[in-house]
Amino acid sequence: MTPRARRLTQEAVSAAVRWSGASYLVRMTIARGRASILLYHDPSAETLDRHLAYLSTRYSFVSLSTLVDAIRERRWSSLPPRPLVVTFDDGHRRNALLAGTLERHGVVPTIYACSEIVGTSRHYWFLETQDPEPLKPLANAERLRLLERRTGYLPAREYPGDRQALSRGEVAELRGIVEFGAHTRFHPVLTTCDDAECEREIARSKVEIEGLAGGACRHFSYPNGDHGEREIDHVRRAGYASARSTDVGWNGPATDPYRLKILGTSDDASVNRLATDLTGISGFVARARMGRFDGSHRPVARS
Repeated sequence: MTPRARRLTQEAVSAAVRWSGASYLVRMTIARGRASILLYHDPSAETLDRHLAYLSTRYSFVSLSTLVDAIRERRWSSLPPRPLVVTFDDGHRRNALLAGTLERHGVVPTIYACSEIVGTSRHYWFLETQDPEPLKPLANAERLRLLERRTGYLPAREYPGDRQALSRGEVAELRGIVEFGAHTRFHPVLTTCDDAECEREIARSKVEIEGLAGGACRHFSYPNGDHGEREIDHVRRAGYASARSTDVGWNGPATDPYRLKILGTSDDASVNRLATDLTGISGFVARARMGRFDGSHRPVARS
């Protein structure tokens, strides 16, 4: 099947799911009593505007802090019906163009930023290769050696005129519009890091984001969704109030705040695809194909 045929098929299936009433049924049952967290990376303002227009009549936008406080303080009933949190991973440069769209729809999202890439002209390692997946199981030091040999990539190398992340000025302009969380310093796959590096990437990123954003950094996101008990322990000890995974599902009053679940969608998804993703169908099917029938993400094992 060609890429174009695959896209057309996906769109037809998404439209069928949306108009079958499945998305409405989920909103009125599962989503009514639980909270949804949407994961984006680098959507255009136009796509995000279409998504938020659709969501605004069907969900109640809340900030991540509002959701986490409701879980931790055992006051779930204070949340509105069908609460939905919007999050962005990495801190991509184009996120700065979303401010007007977010304000217009009354959304206070969380941007989980990589603290040693945002505010610089450094690059994200996973954008330096056409297919980052084969590199993810490698020990972090080996992955970096391989990238340097193949592409000349170095984590601390500056690329003047080719900035990928938000600048310090853009971070300042977004204060009060978004919440900033931490997404490590350089976006390693934490489960492939040694103990000292794992702790440093988690703990130092909190301090560095607080310096960049000029306020408390309460929330963490596991890069690639990869985490285990070691990573959760470091997040707790660093003083974060929550951590978001990429496990598929909804969040309720008994959800572990260090294992928050998501309903992911693609940055260029149509509204039909967004509606389908919010049912959880696409996410659970994708996980089931990997043998994870509970919607959980299989952590990358260090090779």
